[in-house]
Amino acid sequence: MQTISKLFAILALALLSSTSAQALDFDFVPKTETLPNAVVSGFEAWHSERNDELNGHNTGIGVRLFDGYTVGTYYNSIRRWSVYAGREFQWNLASNEYASLNVGTVVGFISGYIGGVKIMAIPEIVTVIKQVEVAVIIIPRYTKDPVTIAGQLRYRF
Repeated sequence: MQTISKLFAILALALLSSTSAQALDFDFVPKTETLPNAVVSGFEAWHSERNDELNGHNTGIGVRLFDGYTVGTYYNSIRRWSVYAGREFQWNLASNEYASLNVGTVVGFISGYIGGVKIMAIPEIVTVIKQVEVAVIIIPRYTKDPVTIAGQLRYRF
């Protein structure tokens, strides 16, 4: 829980500090972002059910290319390797010349969990400051799996 609290605090401070010179422009109709290429990290995860067997440090790496297509691998919460492939979509909620706040979703397929390959549709909140993205990902409960909130770093290139 402390990791997620720290992540939210860093997001808030980064967004506020980057916007001190100019107010954010709010758009009531979100605009679809054209997503640049990015290298993406694994995840730092918090699970709704406390269980020492669940891994919260999901080491991994991936890439996002060609306007949102993404593929990667990470060591998941049940201590197995996962591979994912899909497409990410983001909609800009607020931005200025220094930073932006987006909501999005990643849809596709993921392996490494009980039951084999699964379809994924994962909501996210993304703060972008220059070439760095910090994503907070919400993974809903699937059958017996706990709700998971994960943080991910991405570097745009």
